[in-house]
Amino acid sequence: MLAVLAATRFVHFAAAALLFGLLAFPVYAPVPGEAGRRAAKTAGKAVRILAIASLATAVLALGAAITNMTGQIATLADPATILDILRGTGFGQTWGVRLILGILIVLLALRARPDDRLLTILATLFLISIAYSGHSRMQSGALRWAHIFADALHLMAAGAWIGGLLALILLIPRLAKSGREGAAAGVLHQFSGMGYFAVAVLILTGLFKSWLLVVNLQGLLSTPYGWTLMVKLALFAGMGALALSNRLWITPALSSRPADPSLWLGRLRLQVSVELGLGLLVLAAVGLMGAMEPPASL
Repeated sequence: MLAVLAATRFVHFAAAALLFGLLAFPVYAPVPGEAGRRAAKTAGKAVRILAIASLATAVLALGAAITNMTGQIATLADPATILDILRGTGFGQTWGVRLILGILIVLLALRARPDDRLLTILATLFLISIAYSGHSRMQSGALRWAHIFADALHLMAAGAWIGGLLALILLIPRLAKSGREGAAAGVLHQFSGMGYFAVAVLILTGLFKSWLLVVNLQGLLSTPYGWTLMVKLALFAGMGALALSNRLWITPALSSRPADPSLWLGRLRLQVSVELGLGLLVLAAVGLMGAMEPPASL
């Protein structure tokens, strides 16, 4: 059951994070002109797919969590028990609200001319509400709220990063066709600025969460949770190395108007794709950790 719970959490986290990051991208890295309009059209299709995926995986993740709580998959065929969990537990109430948010997001995303601002707000709430159903329930009082706040910031930073990577992958071919290599460098520069901030938030909130959940070096080195956390950190370091390479190598090359811009745009798309792949593996580790008992509870 651990594998099923971890897998459903991973897919749901990925869909919700990518949706948020894709919607947030135009806020800090707008692309003017025809390339921007074409990229927005392509991104709109991805937003609709991710909105539906977010809602569908929320249902699957809730079903896996209920099965894990009750120990019986037959519970999913008992509407009365499911309603009792949704109405009578903090976990259930949080997920009930999240399902409502997911439905609203899908309805809004499927409109012919969706309100991007409202959609972005709802996607933000949908993502950070995950923080209310995680390991923060282990604490109480002010420490619990501090943990929830740190979780919410951690989720937003991760979503902005990996969702921004998806936006770049969708945008690069449009810029290549329009011959706007300079615009690619500018967008990459803006994304890098956001990335520095996101990395800082991820590190600070990650340290705080580790202090709460891992407690000490023994908890890191001698538990499955700690081992998974170390794998997550290694993947995170790989993402950081690729991001630094993009900033120090590819961005200056594109800014200098190279003789073969398609070569550099191809390199950029390859590195961004690998970086996104590592980001998804990080989310897989997060999904697995969320299904485990952290050292602090053992």
